[in-house]
Amino acid sequence: MNFSPVRAGVTMVLFGLLIAVLVVPYVVLLGLWPAKRHVFGQLFFKGCLSLTGIKVNVVGQPRKNVAMFASNHSSYLDIIILGAVIREGVFVAKSEVADWPLFGILAQLARTVFISRDPRDAKRQRQELSYRMVRGTSLVLFPEGTSTDGSEVKPFKSSLFAALDDVPGKAKVQPITVVYTRKRTGEPMSQPEREAFTWFGDMTLAPHLINVFGNGGCEVDVIFSAPFISAESFDRKQLAQACENIVSDNMAETLAALDPRPVSLEHESDPIFIGAE
Repeated sequence: MNFSPVRAGVTMVLFGLLIAVLVVPYVVLLGLWPAKRHVFGQLFFKGCLSLTGIKVNVVGQPRKNVAMFASNHSSYLDIIILGAVIREGVFVAKSEVADWPLFGILAQLARTVFISRDPRDAKRQRQELSYRMVRGTSLVLFPEGTSTDGSEVKPFKSSLFAALDDVPGKAKVQPITVVYTRKRTGEPMSQPEREAFTWFGDMTLAPHLINVFGNGGCEVDVIFSAPFISAESFDRKQLAQACENIVSDNMAETLAALDPRPVSLEHESDPIFIGAE
């Protein structure tokens, strides 16, 4: 992949124009017809994919009815990618995102649920998440609680899954695996090349975004595993572990297919879920 300053500059200008064209009708729909706001939201996400040159390969399909989607997290680009393929999902993000320049405003307009790390806010946040689901809104969350370099899945934190306890009936949970896989030419990316798109550690947003704009894009595999039903006999920690196992194995298998060396699937023999849909 070759960085082009010209490509980066042109893409930045087009990105600004995309926001300018879509934000006003989005705000109007948000006020007058909120149920249809996703129409312009998806146009924005798909426009961003086109501008950055990211091609999404979808395996499986997102549940159409209300669900809690649980995905691994490697980059802010995950939000654009999942926003383009999940029609009406609302993202759950850490509270710091609300203060990001420009992206914080866009996240607020998209009705993102911001989660604080303060334990005193836990009950209120759990009620907010369950309220959204009861009202018919699907949630997209990143249970790792941080982003990675795209080569592994960190342990899923169980706290957000507690919101399912307050959702009447048997709530559906769908694991999602997002893997940055290939260059636009179709060749497998090396790990250093993958890290041009993943955002983790102490990376700063602006330089990374400019780099993404100038690199010409990549391919990303998005795997929707079969939804399953949370059950009374399985607590939130077991539920989080089940999702983590599925996502971790999917990532290992996908990366192994790109680089066919022996890979140990640690969780292959210990699934912890029931009621697969």
